[in-house]
Amino acid sequence: MPPSKLPAPPTLAALAVFAALVLSHAAATPARAAASGDDAEYTGKFDGELVANTEDLDEVVFHPLRDLSKVKFEKPPAEGATVTAGRLNHPPTDKSSILAVLVESEDELPVLYADVNLDGTLAESERFELARGGEDGDNPYVWQTTLKLATPGQPFAVFPVYVEYLKDVRWDDMQEGERMVEQSKKAFARGAVDIAGKKTLVQYGYDPRAKKISAVNGVIGIDGDGDGEIDMSRFSPEAAETQDEAVVFRVGDRYVSTKRVDAAQNLIVLRPHPASDYKRVELRVGSELPDFQFTDFRGKKRQLSEFKGKYVLIDFWGLWCPACRHELPYLRAAYSRFQARGFEIIGMNTDEPEIVSQIKGQLEKQGMTWAEATRESIIGVIKSYRIHYFPSTLLVGPDGKIISLSQRNQPDLRGPDLLKSLDRLLPP
Repeated sequence: MPPSKLPAPPTLAALAVFAALVLSHAAATPARAAASGDDAEYTGKFDGELVANTEDLDEVVFHPLRDLSKVKFEKPPAEGATVTAGRLNHPPTDKSSILAVLVESEDELPVLYADVNLDGTLAESERFELARGGEDGDNPYVWQTTLKLATPGQPFAVFPVYVEYLKDVRWDDMQEGERMVEQSKKAFARGAVDIAGKKTLVQYGYDPRAKKISAVNGVIGIDGDGDGEIDMSRFSPEAAETQDEAVVFRVGDRYVSTKRVDAAQNLIVLRPHPASDYKRVELRVGSELPDFQFTDFRGKKRQLSEFKGKYVLIDFWGLWCPACRHELPYLRAAYSRFQARGFEIIGMNTDEPEIVSQIKGQLEKQGMTWAEATRESIIGVIKSYRIHYFPSTLLVGPDGKIISLSQRNQPDLRGPDLLKSLDRLLPP
């Protein structure tokens, strides 16, 4: 085969046209990339103050303090006041070292003294008036304040501790005169990241002992709907608990995860993702809950769809969780009272297998005979729903659609209100 003929050399005019085309293409390409921002990283900075995590509280029982001489006050409480005392946790050291005294006087707001500087004296500067709590600030049974602990040598100078006094609330094992107080032990470092020209609020759990923030461990929140707030409630798509993973969030029509956070350098870096990387199942009232499979305590393979036609309460819980244990009597009462009206429960248990083997017989003896899923069989469900608080409960209707996530303006699925909600919702 004869060799191919070489083409004629290009003319100078043709070379000039070719060079112009190359230069115009080179100039246009980066401009399109910059405009699209598909591969751009998003950066931001932290605010100067931490925010208490008020969704995750620990209980502390205050006991009557009848001998005030046992506590060193700068100015003792007035005579006739009801005084109780307890020890609050000091998060920077994780020790119950904050002496706290609750003072209740007739016709006056309750007051909390807290030894925040740990010097053994309750000074007047450590006196905190409690304000009414609740979403509208009008709940007569919830009184709250926030303590500010100095943390010298840390990226954040103050660590906030939210304290909540539950007035007239008594658990079964509390004695006469005792008071129930709850406190936060965790806090968020909050900041803003520029995502495609829009400031987006983000927050990360801050560890005061390590003096660091992790991008892949702990509770993370991102303002996904652009309302200027982060919804950290159960089932919120704006919050997630991470365990050695970079969780992908949806922010409007974009998807991002955290690449890097550095409290010391005051730096937040997010990276973009394609929509296919977003694995979260977003739960909303009125939407159909996707079918899922599980293995019950007896080893039987089950799935949600076999309960179609029933009102199904799906409860994520564990014996390790005090608040979960407190709900069990109400679940048992609901099951006994409403099963004949088309009501069922699926317990999404998170205890280890050795615990399950010890308790499953006891649960049945106490009338808790509803389906209980083993932890191993629902890890994928917990991850796709991003369950980060326990207990977390939702109610599904006979058509498979979500009726309540037990959030504001939805049927309450907690405590005695569960029974009231079911009585209203279920057919006679």
